[in-house]
Amino acid sequence: MTVFIDDDLPLALDSAQMSSFMDIMPIAIILADQQGIIRAAGRAVENHIGYAPKELVGQNLKILMASPHRERHDGYIARYHETGERRIIGNPRIENARHKNGHAIAVEVNVGETMIEGQPYFLGFLRLIEADATDRQQIQTMLSELAHVSRVSAMGALAAAIAHELNQPLTSIANFAAGARERLLARDDAEELAEVTDVLDICSRQAVRAGHLLHQLRDFLRPAEAGAELVSVEALVDATISLALINGYRRTIELDVDVPGNLPLLMIDHVQAEQVLFNIVRNAFEAMQDDHERPHKVRITARALDAGMIEIAIEDSGPGIDPSVQGRVFDSFVTTKPRGMGVGLTICRQIVEAHGGSIDADNSTALGGALFRLQLPAQPTDKPQVA
Repeated sequence: MTVFIDDDLPLALDSAQMSSFMDIMPIAIILADQQGIIRAAGRAVENHIGYAPKELVGQNLKILMASPHRERHDGYIARYHETGERRIIGNPRIENARHKNGHAIAVEVNVGETMIEGQPYFLGFLRLIEADATDRQQIQTMLSELAHVSRVSAMGALAAAIAHELNQPLTSIANFAAGARERLLARDDAEELAEVTDVLDICSRQAVRAGHLLHQLRDFLRPAEAGAELVSVEALVDATISLALINGYRRTIELDVDVPGNLPLLMIDHVQAEQVLFNIVRNAFEAMQDDHERPHKVRITARALDAGMIEIAIEDSGPGIDPSVQGRVFDSFVTTKPRGMGVGLTICRQIVEAHGGSIDADNSTALGGALFRLQLPAQPTDKPQVA
């Protein structure tokens, strides 16, 4: 039989009857106790969500949930026991479930209650909602285009700062090159030639610096098709910081970055992931710029979590999340900026969830400002890492 049943489950039906019932159903069936622990699972579960039935038995139901329900599930169970309120029981709905590979999938969920030897159990039915391949491609294309527009908009707002950043190395190149020319025309001795060589080396470094910035901007702005690839967390954070520090923030921001170099690689679209981090880090910088009393601090940390996820946390010493938008910062058109449109964080959430991850926001207890946490899927540990 392909149904796997917990040995501790007291059954009014015998195992053969339970197996037959759950085996013939084309939809995924899960039986859980009142604590949310899975006690039995049918064959279709693997076809729908990727887990073999025996992998699920004994696990908490939240293993199958996508954010934000995954993090809130224990609270749901506690509230149910305290109040008896049946918010989901008997109310079919469509939710995002979390596939074994980490990606979010749409499922129709029906939850009921059943009695086994006088004890109540939850009986859940999950039906996979298959989007048409064309629809999926259109959705992904629209998200990619929306993300691209957001990146262009962000860089447009920084146009003056970008011009300033490029002007400095280019001015240095022009000045040092002119000085080198004058020295060459003045004398032709070894000491003078050595000084000219040093000046030309400075020119070269400044040119490389300007070129590096232009390459970063080109990569950030290009309308690339979304595609997951292996990306170093350390490299992702470094690239983000380099762009975010445009506009002179490096002179006023105290950055604390703690990203271990031995973290598993991320399986993501690096341009879109960089966009998410850039948006959050720049928001942190901008939130602190009018505060002239407290130090401007931003802390970026990363760590490996269970279930093959990497968490990146960004917190700042700014004013924190306004209570008027607490809990709604990722909703469309929610903003506290005078000229903000309120779509930046919405796009961030869509990008993260499209990669099978999650994002949440709170106020930092350590620095006193906002705290954003991203969870993104890592490379499976059974595969060799690449440089």
